[in-house]
Amino acid sequence: MTIALSVAVPFGMVGIGPAGAAPAGLTVTVDASKPGFQIPADFVGLSFEANQMHRTWTDPNRGNMAALLANLGPGNLRFSANQVDNTAWMSDPSKPTPSWAKDGQRVEPADLSRVGDLARAIGWSVDLGVNFGHFDPAAAANQAAAAQARIGSSLRSIQIGNEPNAYALNIASGDRKIYNPRSYVHDSKVYRNAIRAQAPGVRIEGPDTIGASIGVAAVDPGMWPTIVQPWLDAYTAAFASESRFLTQHYYPYVNVTRVGVPAGVADPVGALPTIDRLLDPATRAKQDKFLRTFASTAHKAGLKAHLTETNSVAKEGREGVTNSFGAALWTVDYLMTAARAGVAGFNLHNQVDDCQSYPLFCFPNAAAKQSDMAIVNPNYYATLMVSKMAGGRVLPTATTGRAGVTAHAVRMSDGQVKVIVTNLDKNFRGKVTVKVVGVDSSSASVQQLTAPSIYATTGTRFAGSTVTPQGSFAVQPGTPIAKGVNGYPLTFGKPGAALMTVG
Repeated sequence: MTIALSVAVPFGMVGIGPAGAAPAGLTVTVDASKPGFQIPADFVGLSFEANQMHRTWTDPNRGNMAALLANLGPGNLRFSANQVDNTAWMSDPSKPTPSWAKDGQRVEPADLSRVGDLARAIGWSVDLGVNFGHFDPAAAANQAAAAQARIGSSLRSIQIGNEPNAYALNIASGDRKIYNPRSYVHDSKVYRNAIRAQAPGVRIEGPDTIGASIGVAAVDPGMWPTIVQPWLDAYTAAFASESRFLTQHYYPYVNVTRVGVPAGVADPVGALPTIDRLLDPATRAKQDKFLRTFASTAHKAGLKAHLTETNSVAKEGREGVTNSFGAALWTVDYLMTAARAGVAGFNLHNQVDDCQSYPLFCFPNAAAKQSDMAIVNPNYYATLMVSKMAGGRVLPTATTGRAGVTAHAVRMSDGQVKVIVTNLDKNFRGKVTVKVVGVDSSSASVQQLTAPSIYATTGTRFAGSTVTPQGSFAVQPGTPIAKGVNGYPLTFGKPGAALMTVG
């Protein structure tokens, strides 16, 4: 039956942009009778550079990081990314770091023990990258064995290198190879055999290839068939029978100004990341196509699709864009779109020493680094909201109207229906009526994701609450909505998101 409620809940009545620029009212219909793909309980994941393992913030007894992570529920910690191929594994900490390691970056056995302690303390798993750029199968195998012993059952997988299909763009040492899919499979087999000999039973997943988007409409469509699909096909042909996941990276934009392209050149062709471009319907359509294609490739090979490194803008984001509330709203819609496509997990990448990029949390100054006391960015609250959908089965939704309002819904194991409605349109002011078909309940509530504006980098709240300096977060109960006749009316005065719970 249709549940209908009639009390409107206002969202930021100070509007942005001209009133009436978008439709005055929209309707979202959720069919709770047709549950589909189940979002895993550990859907949430975070990615960090491999050399971060050498930092003391990974100690669960220091700072506030353990508390910040625990707020997100069960999840996965990935330590790899670009620096895995620039970082030396030092089984003997007394030895000097080799000259090829960038800036003396190293990982030692004690670092793995500390990461294992963190994972056990918060109930998360760990994916560990090993260096593939500096070709040394014996060192990788030794590190995998140490991880097996020190991280224990929390070690979910070993990942061999980072983005091998882009080594030509990220040469950090003179001995790094430039791979094609065939040569990658050959050398990856060498690594796998070495790892299995020293760490029997450890899972190995891949290929952790980079995605197919830089933000240029004329270029992006041709990137998947040339730089992604051949690698995934080669990987699944060689390793699907011994894998659980197919792993892939994706960013819809690249901050090309950080690789020397002037903003005046990037902007006219659409390659300069902005909040408006992140939230544009064309970006959402591009992302949706990528996610569906990737998930389909994984499922056809009998594997789960995992986005082991992802975020809004590659090359460490763009100040004022990727650390904004607009980017947080992008995160909510993007991650739920991934779940709808059948992606089983994600790892949002973090640069913890750059608060102007896209991290969920970061160290803003030397004192914060010394004390391991991080602050949170808007993306943290977005991920908190998404974490409330984990474990649910995705439900079909349909939205009328042309405004940038999206909806995603799940049915939980206890029968509750949860619906996230996200207003991505800075010009939309009006009512969104949500109708849920197939649930008989007289109770509903709503929790809001809010900020002063889409451009704000501070002031974000979820369910009326903020994180304390110590990292704790108390989710306030949702605002009750009285049962009515026309659906669940939400009034948006500016961009924001609402998590509704029915039942």
